[in-house]
Amino acid sequence: MSTRHSSTRKHSAAHKVYISNHARDNQYLLANFELTDELIKHVDSDFTASKSLAYKNVYKSIRNTIFALCEQHQITTAHFVANDKLPLVRFSGESDAIETNDKVIFFYNPKYHQGHKYFYDFNTRAKRLSILFLANGDDIRVNAASFHQKVAALTKELTGILGLAEGDVRLRDHQHITYDLFCQQKEKVDSQSHKFRPIPVRYMANDIELPQHRALTYVIGDLYINAKIRQQAKVDYDAPSPYKPLYTMINDMFVAGMEKAGLKNGAMIANGLTPLVRFGSSDQTRVGKGFQMIAFNPEQPDDQIMSEWHGDIFTDKIRLVFLASQEDCTDRGYGKYVNQVTKVLESVAASLDIDPTNEQLMVRVHQHIAYDN
Repeated sequence: MSTRHSSTRKHSAAHKVYISNHARDNQYLLANFELTDELIKHVDSDFTASKSLAYKNVYKSIRNTIFALCEQHQITTAHFVANDKLPLVRFSGESDAIETNDKVIFFYNPKYHQGHKYFYDFNTRAKRLSILFLANGDDIRVNAASFHQKVAALTKELTGILGLAEGDVRLRDHQHITYDLFCQQKEKVDSQSHKFRPIPVRYMANDIELPQHRALTYVIGDLYINAKIRQQAKVDYDAPSPYKPLYTMINDMFVAGMEKAGLKNGAMIANGLTPLVRFGSSDQTRVGKGFQMIAFNPEQPDDQIMSEWHGDIFTDKIRLVFLASQEDCTDRGYGKYVNQVTKVLESVAASLDIDPTNEQLMVRVHQHIAYDN
C-alpha cells in the first residue's frame, strides 16, 4: 500500500515544474480574415478602387466597428492591423508599437497598459485583416478561459455585422510563460509549481468547450552569445566562415542534450531571424519576411533536430526551440516535458560556463490553439 502511494507521488512530482513567482504570463488572441471584394462592398457600397484614398471608408468603418464591440464586450486592449504585417507581442515596462517592413511589434505590460491602435494605408488594399486582442490584469492564466470566451463572442458578432460566413475568421489563442532559467540563483524568490495543462483541459474546467482545433506546444530558450563563448569556440575572424566553429559547437551541445533527455524534435536558429512555429509538415519550413518559419505536426512528429545558421554571419542571440509532440502533452499536463527541456538548457549553459548569477537564459513556454470561428 505504501509503495503504491510512493510511486504515485513520484509520478505526480515528475509532472510539476517549479517556476519563480517573477515569471510573466501573457495571453493574446489574433483574429484574421480576408479582405474580399464582397466585404469591401458590404462595408462601402460606393467603393471605387481608382479614387484617391480608396480604402479610407473601408478601414475606418471596420476599425470603428471593432472598437465599439470591444467596449460592449469589455475588452480593454485591441489593435487593428490592415497592412499584411505580422503582429508580435512583447513585454515591456513602456507601452509602444514599432512598425517595420514586415511586422508590427506591440510592447506592453498587461497589468498597466490598455488602449487601441490601428495600422493601415488608405491607398493600399491588404490581403488579410488582423485584430490583436491583448489580455489585461494580474491573473492572466487564471482568467484565460474567460478572456477567450469574450473574444470568441466578439468575433462571432463581428462576422454577422460584416456579412462574413461562419468560419471566415481564423482565431488563434497564444499563451506563454516567460522566465529566467537562473532567476533562483540571482535572488531568493518564492516559486510555484505548474503542471502546464493543455489549453482545452484548462478551459473545460471552466465549462468552456472548444470547437475542433489545432494545438501546438513548444519552448524557446534565448541563448546570448558573449565574448567568453566566442573565445571558447576559438572564433577566427579572418577565416572565410569565422562563426562556423561557434554554431557547430553549440549545435553539438544542443543535440547531445536533447538525446540525453530523450527529446526528438527541435531546432537551433542562429541566423538572426525570429522563429515562428506553425502547424504543418517539416517540408514547409522556410524563411520569410524576417522570420524563420518552423512547421511542425505534433500528431505526426518527424523526430528531427534542425539547425539554421550561416558561418559568415554573426548573431548575438541563438534561439533553441523545443517542439512537443502529442505524446508529450497529455491531459495530465506537459510539466514533465518542460522539465526535460530544462535539463537540456542547463546542460548547454554548464558546457558554455554561463554564470547564472550575472547572465540570463530566458525561457518562454508557448501554448497555441487555432480554429475557424
